[in-house]
Amino acid sequence: PLCPHCLARDRLRLWRPVQARSCLDDTESLVNISDSDIDRIIVVLAHSHAATTRETYGSGLLIFHVFCDARDIPEEQRAPASPILILAFIAACSGLYSGKSLENHFYAVRAWHLLHGLPWLANHDQCTLALSGGKRLEPDTSKRAKRAPFTIDILIAIRSTLDLTTPLHAAVYACLTTSFYTIARIGEFTVPSLRAFDPQCHIKVSDLRYDVDRHGFRVAVFHLPCTKTSRVGEDVYWAAQSGLSDPQAALSNHLAINHPSINAPLFSWQ
Repeated sequence: PLCPHCLARDRLRLWRPVQARSCLDDTESLVNISDSDIDRIIVVLAHSHAATTRETYGSGLLIFHVFCDARDIPEEQRAPASPILILAFIAACSGLYSGKSLENHFYAVRAWHLLHGLPWLANHDQCTLALSGGKRLEPDTSKRAKRAPFTIDILIAIRSTLDLTTPLHAAVYACLTTSFYTIARIGEFTVPSLRAFDPQCHIKVSDLRYDVDRHGFRVAVFHLPCTKTSRVGEDVYWAAQSGLSDPQAALSNHLAINHPSINAPLFSWQ
């Protein structure tokens, strides 16, 4: 089947258009490469997107095919999709999704074309206008009310509800204060599930070290092995703070109570 049942993050790669990637060069001569070479090209291109992006695009690609199914668009017209079909897809989704989701659906279809070596025929200027119009038509339900900023007072309020002598609470507060003072995404210091831990992607105890900054202050340095914007990772820092939100005190308490091994997730708990 062209669209086998699979996880959303695998749809870009596994859902195949009728017109497969060609083994011909620009002169229409056959290049001596195998099907496994073609599959390898697709796998490598798919990894140009982060896993979360592949999952988001997989959902957008499903919506595109549902749109086409509802209008009896034959498979051979879905890829390469004509400019009018792409505009119709944007127009049909406008008013149903937020502007950001609408853009993700559009770029999902584009990524699917590029991944499988098909020309992207959409008119850039018209699609830009259509996406701008769709953003203005986004439903009120897609918007979240503005929220108060996350502050030190909120950290301390959370701390007052925790028992920092228990392993879970010690790990949670250490993770929370570290994420706050390093100005990092909480997902960069946590693991989606116990079985999802990957030492090449997720921060470990061994990724923590101490250094001195240019002002002579001692800082904790956390090497994030992989981030959404950098496959080689990056370092983030904090320095000890005064008061109950001190990340140094929270981290020391966590390490003393939970004793995570050097290769364990940094904020694992017993």
